[in-house]
Amino acid sequence: MKLPIVITKVFFQKVLLLFASLLLYVMSFAQTEKNLVPNPSFEKHRNKSTIIKNAIPWQGQGTVDYYIKTDKLDTSLFKGAHTGTCYAGLRFQPNYKEYMYVKLLAPLERGKTYNFKMYVRLMGVSTVTVKQLGVYFSDDNFKIGMTFESEGILDSTDIKGISGTLGWIPIQGEYKAHGREKFIIIGNFKTKMKEDFVRVKKWDIFERREAYYYIDDISVYKKKTAADSSAEANLANSIKKNETVYTLPDTFVTGQVIEIKNIHFENGSDKLLKSSFKILDELVNVLNEHPFMEIQINGHSDNLGKEIANRKLSRNRAKAVYDYLLAQSVINPMQYKGFGSSQPIVPNDTDENKAKNRRVEFLIINP
Repeated sequence: MKLPIVITKVFFQKVLLLFASLLLYVMSFAQTEKNLVPNPSFEKHRNKSTIIKNAIPWQGQGTVDYYIKTDKLDTSLFKGAHTGTCYAGLRFQPNYKEYMYVKLLAPLERGKTYNFKMYVRLMGVSTVTVKQLGVYFSDDNFKIGMTFESEGILDSTDIKGISGTLGWIPIQGEYKAHGREKFIIIGNFKTKMKEDFVRVKKWDIFERREAYYYIDDISVYKKKTAADSSAEANLANSIKKNETVYTLPDTFVTGQVIEIKNIHFENGSDKLLKSSFKILDELVNVLNEHPFMEIQINGHSDNLGKEIANRKLSRNRAKAVYDYLLAQSVINPMQYKGFGSSQPIVPNDTDENKAKNRRVEFLIINP
C-alpha cells in the first residue's frame, strides 16, 4: 500500500522541478526583451524641478519642459501622461527648436535591427504643427551644431502635420544599426524649421507661431532573429542541465551585499581583463536603471602575502571597477574601499577557496 504514495511523491517532485525550470526560462526570455532607454516614461526624478534634467539621466537642449503632474496648459480630453504621471514637452518656433537626449543602456549591435517607439501629443494651444518628428541614433552625445546624417534619422512624416486630433499617437519604426550608436536624440531634424510648419488655423501677422508636443513612453528594443531564438533554446537546455546562469538582481535593499562575479584582473595587478567587461556593462545597465541608488564597491583578497599589500591591492581593484563605471557615464553616488583578507567568505585553506575570497562586491548604501 505504500508504493502509490512513493510514486506520488516522485511525480510531484518532477512536476515541481519542471515548473521551476519553465518559470526560470520565462524569466530569462523576458530579460532578452529589454528596453534600452533608461527612465523611458520619466517617472524617476530628483526633485520637483520642471526641466528635463530632473528626469535623470535625460538631458535637453533649450528649455525642455518636464511635468511631474498634468501641465496647467494641458486642457485637452487626453490631458496628462500617456502612462504614469510624468511626461516631457518639446517646443518648436520659426527660429528655435528643442531636443531631448539620453545615453542608451547598451550600444547598438552592428547589423542588428531595432524597434523604436514613442508617444507624442500636440498641445491644444499650438498654432502650427510640424511635418516631421522622430529620433536620431547617434554615436556621440548631443552637441550644438552637430550634423544629423539621414541614415541615423527615424521619424514620422505627415505633410498635413503631426497632430493626432490632440490625442496620444505613436511614432515608431525599425532602425538597422551600424554598431556604434550609444545615444538617442528626440526632436525635429529639418534645417529650416519654418518650412516644416503646417498651420493649425490662420494667424495674423502678429500671432506667435509655435508647435508644442508632449512626449512619453520612449522605447528601443532589439528585434529578435533566428539566432536569438537559438540562443534562448540553448539557455533552456542549460536550465534543464541545472547549469547556473548568473545575472545581477533587479531589486535592492539597504545593506545588501552583491558579489560581482566573473571580474578578472591580471595576476597580482589591479588591471581589469577584457573578460570582465561583460558583467561590468551589465552592472552599468543596472545602475542606469536605478540612478538614485548609492553603492560602495568593496575589494577583498586572500591571505597570501603581507596584509598591508593585500589591503592596497584590494582597494586598487575596487577603484578600477569604480573608474570603469565612471568612464561609462554612470551618475550614481559611489565610493570604494579595500578590505584585504579581513573578510573571507570561506577558509583560506585551498586554492579554490582562496580564489573565492579574491572578489569584488558592491554594498547597497541607499537603494
